[in-house]
Amino acid sequence: MGISIQSAIQEMLFDNKVRGLSKNTIIFREKTLRVFSVFLCQNDILNINKIKPIHIKKYLVGRLECGYSETTVNGHLRVIRALFSYCINEEYIRYEEAPIHRVKWIKEKKTIVNTFTDSEIKTMLQYTRKRTFNTIKKTGKGRTGFCTKFVNERNYLLLLILTDTGMRINEALSLKLENINDSQIIIKSGKGKKDRIVHCSPLVYKQYLKYARAKENYFSSNGIIPLENVFVTKFGKKYDYRLAEKEIYKIGKAVNIRDSIRISPHTFRHYFAQKLVRENVDIYMIQKLLGHASIKTTEIYLRSLNIENEINKVIKYSPLQNLD
Repeated sequence: MGISIQSAIQEMLFDNKVRGLSKNTIIFREKTLRVFSVFLCQNDILNINKIKPIHIKKYLVGRLECGYSETTVNGHLRVIRALFSYCINEEYIRYEEAPIHRVKWIKEKKTIVNTFTDSEIKTMLQYTRKRTFNTIKKTGKGRTGFCTKFVNERNYLLLLILTDTGMRINEALSLKLENINDSQIIIKSGKGKKDRIVHCSPLVYKQYLKYARAKENYFSSNGIIPLENVFVTKFGKKYDYRLAEKEIYKIGKAVNIRDSIRISPHTFRHYFAQKLVRENVDIYMIQKLLGHASIKTTEIYLRSLNIENEINKVIKYSPLQNLD
């Protein structure tokens, strides 16, 4: 008889929660499998062992025809693979009978992601640093411009961290006060709920100290007790991705970043990776610094940059690739 598709999905998602998978991963899997199950239901397929390779292939083709990119559709396929892996582990289906083994990945188009130049990075940092020197002016009823000083110091620190460490924006915005010291930043529960340490320039910690003073002056003068996050809003709440992206976009536009460049926090991550490759840093070290679980992800990530020769050179001379 086997297990119904709905029951298998429900069980797998519960298992994912128990195993501690991230909230975003579970939400994505739930949405993907909901659409997949509707497709199967429309084809009168209700049981997991009734799914054939042709059904999965038709679903994927349908996603492509709806306008989804090859990368996105491969993400859907990855979720479907996870469902069948769960069913195999639970012995709801035999390994050799699982249709997923006969469904190949969709070939993805190579995309070139343009990133900032050294000059553009320098211009943005100079612009944000200059704004931290703005004189604090009194503004009515004895209040001071501590808020402006706090915001400018915060923006400069965020750009320094993104440039110097290549960490994900959500990792940066989730940093707690105890996660930063004079030579490194501890990322707690990064992507995949994995901890890692990234090293940073003394300039980062120096700016952190300046920001901490501006932050203390502003909040104490307004009687606000902020969260213990490094980055917070002027109301003491968590500084989220939407607000950070908006602020970085404004900075980029203010210094006339090229129109061909996407001005976003993630572009700093591409810039960081590009700099490492051009400095001939070993690809396995780049993997570690970027926090990728798989070296394949790092290779794909780097190949999205228009520096093919440099990437091949890094892989060719990798110590792990050239052991006798």
